[in-house]
Order: sequence, then C-alpha cells, then structure tokens
Amino acid sequence: MTPWLRDMRPRRFELGDETIAVRVRQSDRARTSRIIVGPRRPLEVIVPRGTSAREIDELLESKRRWIERKVADARAIAERPPLLGLSRSDAVWLSGEAVPIERRNGSRALAQLEGDHLVVRGPTLQAARAIERWYRREARRILNEVIEREAKRLDLRYSSVAIRDQRTRWGSCSPKGNLSFSWRLLLAPLDVLEYVVVHELCHLRVPGHGKPFWRLLGAALPGWQEQARWLREHGAELHDYRLASH
Repeated sequence: MTPWLRDMRPRRFELGDETIAVRVRQSDRARTSRIIVGPRRPLEVIVPRGTSAREIDELLESKRRWIERKVADARAIAERPPLLGLSRSDAVWLSGEAVPIERRNGSRALAQLEGDHLVVRGPTLQAARAIERWYRREARRILNEVIEREAKRLDLRYSSVAIRDQRTRWGSCSPKGNLSFSWRLLLAPLDVLEYVVVHELCHLRVPGHGKPFWRLLGAALPGWQEQARWLREHGAELHDYRLASH
C-alpha cells in the first residue's frame, strides 16, 4: 500500500437491492475526498486525515446517482468480452500494435527487441519475468522521451520518474514533482500514453481536478477527451493483461 494511504474501517452502501462494501483509505495528502469506481475493483473512497465515518456516509449519499451510474458503467465494461486481443500467446503489445515473439535457447532469461520481433531467450518458465523486465525498460525509455518533450513544450519542471505496476492509477504526481507511471501504458496507443503524461505534468502546476486544472489540460492538449475515453473503455483489459501466458 502507498505509504501515505491508510485503510480505515470499510463502509457499507445500499445500492438498490445490493449492499456494497466500500473501501475507505485515509490520505495525508488529500485536501478533498474522492470516490473511485472501476471494473473488477471495489467502490473506494479516499479521504483527508480526520474525516469521520459520518462525513464519509454523507459523501456517499450525496453522490448516490453518480455512484449508481459509474458502478453500472464499470460492470458493463467488466462483463464485455475482450476487444484488444491481448490474450495472444505469440505476441506482446507495444503502442497498440502486436509484436511477434521469437523464442531462442539461452542460459539466462532475457527479452530484447530485434527488428520487428521480441526475441525471448532462456528457460520457458522465466519468460514472463524477462518480458516484464523488457516492458519496464521500454516504458522508462519511451516515457522519459515523452516527458522531456512535453515538459519542455509546457515549460514545466519535474523531479523524478518512476515506473510501476499501479492498479488504481495510470500515473501520479506528488507535491514534490515526482512522477510515476504504469508500464502497462505501453500496451495502449502512443497518443493515450502521451495524454497520461500531459495530464500528470499539468498537476505540477495545478494539484487537484478542479476547473483550473481542466482548463489547463484543455489548453495543453486539445481533444484529450478522446484518449481519456479510450482508457476508460479499455483500461480494464490492460490491467488484466497477464504475462504468464507467454
């Protein structure tokens, strides 16, 4: 768990004839409360330190219609058959395109891009780890290129970049300017990855998601809604992508 997030006692929320368990996490950084809903994950609330159980229940009730709509959308996405074809065992995915896998013998597990193939050497049982290491290397390379380019274009300065396998966010920006991104963004089209980068860079100037932030993002990346929509529709497939099948 992220060090500055602490689990609190779960709440229960009545949604029609169903009772939903709500995960509650207290944040040392949050200034306002936010509700998170996504495919194949519980309803979650992140609240500032000191928020009472009563305030959490009041927040959930005030957002009832929004929660109902988001839960229905998330379940529809979760129940939808996969659309991207990520389950193929003969390929990996880079910027939304399939890259064929070529297996070769070797004493050490290693994955390298050679031409238009990903060459995977070493024992079969270690192939998944080798491919994930390759994904993380590629993520760092590509993301660093995009971050440097976009930060220069927007005249923004950041402190560091980390590559992780985040399960709740595609990217994040700390108050100290430390950026973090999921390596799974490499599975998405490049313009989607670029959108996430610009989104997080904009947080260097405006921390929250109020109107000033959305105005800044709109000026920095006109038409960002299309990439955000792609990520909402297909993000669950990216999170479900498993390397073990290779």
